[in-house]
Amino acid sequence: FKSMPKAGDPIISVASEEIAQSLVERREAIQPSDTTESRSEEVDDMSEFQVTGVAAQQASTLERIQAKYDIDTDSDSTSVRIPVVLKADADGTLAALRECVTQVGEESEHDIVIDPIISSIGPITENEAKVAADSKAAILCFNVKKADHDVKGMLDDHDVVHRSHDVIYSLLDEAKSVFATYLPPSPLEHVHGQALVQAVFNINNKKGAEVVAGLRVLEGRLHKEKASDMPCFYRVFRNDKQLCGEGERIVASSLRQVKEIVDEVSRGEECGLGLAEFNDFEEGDIIECYSVEMKQVFV
Repeated sequence: FKSMPKAGDPIISVASEEIAQSLVERREAIQPSDTTESRSEEVDDMSEFQVTGVAAQQASTLERIQAKYDIDTDSDSTSVRIPVVLKADADGTLAALRECVTQVGEESEHDIVIDPIISSIGPITENEAKVAADSKAAILCFNVKKADHDVKGMLDDHDVVHRSHDVIYSLLDEAKSVFATYLPPSPLEHVHGQALVQAVFNINNKKGAEVVAGLRVLEGRLHKEKASDMPCFYRVFRNDKQLCGEGERIVASSLRQVKEIVDEVSRGEECGLGLAEFNDFEEGDIIECYSVEMKQVFV
């Protein structure tokens, strides 16, 4: 503090240091004379600034503050707020735990903000379990006793993630895994095979007319529906330019060898491939079979 606070001064929590600084400057500009009456009015006026826990997550109160005092915020911010409850056996270890946990967010390649909504000493209490459940916060415990039976039941009933260790590095490793669950999964492509269009056929069958590409598999395998339990999709390239499959998922409508329907075709083999919603094949096109796996990111 630059100066000593006075008894009755409200404690204000906001979403960022920029908002806090802007608020301080505005309050200093409109600071009333230091009388009992004016301080009472100030406390009443400032009561709406006490934004913590669930209220901070919902942001409704914070939005009213920003609107009232014309505080600029980055509405396009993509930061992911990760609420967490921190527990330790002593003040010193609690401070160290808080610093280590928030540093995880600062050092992450992802735009995340670790928000310790509660930091306290001793085992998890019923109130802390309730706050964690309401805030969708994880609980990280360092060197504390296990929660009692009722609290443990409350945590399990509300699916509150809680981790406890007496080795800080082990706890931080688990914390990173927990924090990763707050982030959207990242798509990871698996290319199964490539094939060359050698001919194009117009086929009339019971299902109607179909354009089929006569292929020779150059690399890997082509799959009709799935590979390793992952759905397979196709895209077409012509002169190194992608014609279809960008921003859309095109599936195979048919895959045949001679007249036999098959599930997959291997390198060096020939086949006929029809694609749903694409029939503009030309000789020399490259067909690629791929899957997309949604992988959990690492913090």
